[in-house]
Amino acid sequence: MLKRYILVFLLIFGFCFCINKAYANSTTYLVDTPTYSLLDYGSYDIQFRVFTNGGVLSKLNVGIFKVLNLGVSWELGSLIGVDDVTVAVPALQVKLGIYSGSETLPGLAIGYDGQGFFYNQDDADFIQKGKGVYIVTGKELFFPTLNFSGGINMNDFKDPGLLGFVGVSYEIIEESLMAMIEYDNLGAGKDARLNVGFRLWITEAFDIDFILRNCTTSDKERFGCERILKISYQSRF
Repeated sequence: MLKRYILVFLLIFGFCFCINKAYANSTTYLVDTPTYSLLDYGSYDIQFRVFTNGGVLSKLNVGIFKVLNLGVSWELGSLIGVDDVTVAVPALQVKLGIYSGSETLPGLAIGYDGQGFFYNQDDADFIQKGKGVYIVTGKELFFPTLNFSGGINMNDFKDPGLLGFVGVSYEIIEESLMAMIEYDNLGAGKDARLNVGFRLWITEAFDIDFILRNCTTSDKERFGCERILKISYQSRF
């Protein structure tokens, strides 16, 4: 069954790579937090994120309409290495653009992201839950390429409560190198996370993220401080 799933994902990703067209990259996510930006209609974003103990998180997001993105993701723990592979349940992403923003007003989007982190097969759930339902706003402030974003989310419907997130990104070298910093899971006490990273564009469509996640703690029980590598490819159908 695992081999079948992997084959399906590879076929989908391979098909997307084969139909490459020119595309302007959109920053729809920083590390773990969404921005208000959406993929353009008819475009797609493919991501592979390599994390603790040889795990790989794969994502495919598509611009279905001008204001609607849909996606699916799948975490495979210990895919790289000698341990047994932990197969998570595929997760859904939806993002709806409410307002694209202006010179004076910030952009606004709402969405759902069911992708958590570190799947526990015994509990059939992620140890670190995904965003769940969220609303996010953001704007470029002070000078070009300095972008601020922030939002609230609810990821536990059995014990509902609001959490928050904020993020800042800045293109140190325009369209080549971007710095990112975010504070996620605000309101979750010790489970709040400070994440930092750099995004390097190899080409207009292809970029690599170098990330330190949960970088204020070395507590391995809380999966910090975690070093992550993520590759991303955006193009158009």
